[in-house]
Parts: sequence; structure tokens; C-alpha cells
Amino acid sequence: MNKELANIAKTYKRKVAGGFMLIEGAKLMDKIGGEDYCVTRKIDGTMQILFYRDGEVSAYSTNGVERRELPCLKEFAQLAGQAGYKSITIAAELYATIRSEGRERVGDVATALSDGQLLDKLHLAPFDILDVEGEEYTASHYKETLALLNQQFSGSLVKPVEGRLATSKQEVMQIYQQWVDEEGAEGLVVHSELPITYKVKPRHSIDAVIIGYTVGENENEHAVRDLLLAVMRGDGVLQQFGATGNGLSQEQRTQLYAQLSQMNAESDYFHTDSRNMAFQMVRPEVVVEVTVIDFATENAAGEAKMNMLLDYDANRGYTVRASSAGVAAHSMVFKRIRDDKSANATDIRLSQITDLCAFSQEKTISMSDLPTSELLVRRVFTKGKGDKFAVQKYLVWKTNKEESGMFPAYVLHYTDLSLGRKDPLKRDLRVSSSREQIMQLLDDMLASNIKKGWNEVAA
Repeated sequence: MNKELANIAKTYKRKVAGGFMLIEGAKLMDKIGGEDYCVTRKIDGTMQILFYRDGEVSAYSTNGVERRELPCLKEFAQLAGQAGYKSITIAAELYATIRSEGRERVGDVATALSDGQLLDKLHLAPFDILDVEGEEYTASHYKETLALLNQQFSGSLVKPVEGRLATSKQEVMQIYQQWVDEEGAEGLVVHSELPITYKVKPRHSIDAVIIGYTVGENENEHAVRDLLLAVMRGDGVLQQFGATGNGLSQEQRTQLYAQLSQMNAESDYFHTDSRNMAFQMVRPEVVVEVTVIDFATENAAGEAKMNMLLDYDANRGYTVRASSAGVAAHSMVFKRIRDDKSANATDIRLSQITDLCAFSQEKTISMSDLPTSELLVRRVFTKGKGDKFAVQKYLVWKTNKEESGMFPAYVLHYTDLSLGRKDPLKRDLRVSSSREQIMQLLDDMLASNIKKGWNEVAA
């Protein structure tokens, strides 16, 4: 593997991923800008950067895998030579045509690569030019790039992405309706004279189970803010894949809080919302429908997105089985509660997601492979007696697991038990990457909560 070429592939992925604006197809007319459009059909494959140098070609995926001996790469080298190039770098989608019906799927690429009899079913769809004869390639409009690719890189296994020109949003919408709504394409990529590239895709419905919730603040403390969601693998293991509060009405937030607050479950797994507030885990019983525009299986550096795999037991609650390659959901919106469905491997099946995208790689991190956490602080305070008895407990942990990407470096856990209160048990959890910050959070909580009358119990 040539590290320099592999880094070029990774850098290009970060550049492209950062340049897209994701748009729901139904909102295309309101969201895209510009006037002079070049629309390309989105192909469900894996991005490759093709390096043609002096008659030889090597292809690098964005996670650094090199390929050389595929029939489609040999054809690409022939086309580049016939066009008179000594050096050119091209971005292309590698996809497979192994299905008897329906469009290509990204998972088909891995299937074809693993079967020597299917290698001639792999195709390349060039869609961008990085450099020509050692000089960076530039174009005033993407339609110039696509025209050049069509002129010089059209063969049987190599054919540039399909594209059409449009001069109005209405024409772009017509292309979307034909390619996506009627023909089932994954989506569109829309280029214009503006420095923004739009990725336009339809919404997909997913049935998932609620496994946790957070609440709002002040007057919304008895209303749900965000829902933590999971789907189920065939073996009954839950795969947590996202959280959302989008789409919930105030009435639904209040009703869900009243329902979920009676379903609290124990858990040795925690997840936090955007405020670093921990989700209260609940029994996996309430199934909801959400919609998603897109799923990301890798970050910009080509590293796999990771999801937690959880076991649930009525007595023990949630336990972590492992962290596994999965997805991050983009633009997830709550639609409705599915009273007609339950949390089983059919109704909330994982394949709802895997049918839309293939996970980056078979990567799993077991909890047994991670270091043991270290308890840094344990402070317990009591007050009163009998039916007025109250306890406050503060624990600070150093997880020693931050390098895994699964856990924060430091965790502060707060328990507040007051027997005379309507809701006797309250818990809070804060996280940080800094020891100094987590200790400051502890000091602030102690100063706010421990007043006259509280007595510290020796650890």
C-alpha cells in the first residue's frame, strides 16, 4: 500500500463529505439554489480514488484498501491510455450488478469482491477528476467535468455517472420524480454555478423501540426532550442507533413522559444527549416510527461508525454486549407510536437499516477487551430519619475507556433519595473529557445541594 495515495483518498473523502448539503426530496424546490444545474444519479456503491500512472492503475478506498486486478480497473487503464494520459487521478463509485431486479446496493460490492466468479459484475462510475499530468484539475462548472469524463472514460465496465442538464428547479424535480420516485434510484446529486453541492434523497421509515429518554428544563421538566432508539438483531440483541426529539408535539412530549417515567429500567450503559444529560433507560416496549433521510456508516476519515449492542433482562436491566460497526442517522424525525407493533426481531428488525446501507466493516469491540474503570470520588450525605430520611450520593469515575470512542473519560453520577418526596428517587449524570472539569462540576453540585442539616457518611 502506498501511504501517500491512501492519504489522498482519505483527504478527498473529507472534502467531499464536508461539501454536500443533504436535502429531502420532497423539499427540493425550497432548498436548492442556483439556476444552471447538472444533475447526476446517485449510485449505491463504494467510493474509490483511481490513480493512473504510466499505464498502471491502482484504486484506493477511503479507508485505505488498495485494489489493482479487477476487470473494471484494467478497462479503466486501457481507456486512460487511449486518451493519451500518462498521469490522471479520478474519483469513481465501485458498484456491482448482481441482482436480477432492482437497483444496485452497496452491500453487493463486498459480495462480488469475495466471489471470483462475480468480479466481472463490478463496474466503475467516474464522477470527478482530481488532477491531470500532475496538475490540479479545475472546472468552472461541474457539467464540464462530466462532459470530459463521458468523452474519455466510457466503456463496458467503466461508464461515468448518468447526468442531465437543467435550467430550473422544476426540471430538477422532474428528474427526481423519474429517477427516484419511478425508477427507485438512491437519490440525486445536484450541481449548480454555486459552490454548494446538494445530495437529494427520499425519507425512509424505520420502526424502532424506545430504550431511553431525557426531559426538558424548567417548565418542561415533566416532558420528554429526546428519545433514545434501538432496532433488534435476529438474535434478540438491541442495537442503539440514534436519538431524536424532532417531530414531537408538546402534547406528545407530555404524554410520553407520563408513560415512560413509569417504565424506568436499570442499566450499566449510559448515553447522553447534546447537553451531556444522561438518558433515563426504560423497558424496551414502546415501538415508534421515525423517518430518516440518510445513514452514515463511516466518518470523513473512513472509520466505521459504531453502535452499542445491548442485552435486556427484566431483572438486571440493560447490559452492554459490545460496540459494533453501525450507522449514524441523519435528519431523524418522530412520526408516530406504533401500537400495532412490539419489540421483536421482526417488527423492529435491523434489516430495515441494512437494506438501505451496508455497515462499514465487521468490527466489534467487546466490553471484556476494555480497561477497568477507576473510582476517584465517593461521597455520601444523609439527613432526617424515618419517613423523612434523605440521601445524596456522589460518585466520580475515570473510565479508562475513552480511547475506544465508546465512553467519555470521566463520569459524575449523582443519586438523590428523599422518602418524603412525591418522586423519591432522582439521578443525574455528567460527563467530561477533563479531570479538572469533572471535579469542578462535583464542587458546584456539592455547593448547591449540601446545605445545613446534611451529614457526611464516612466512605
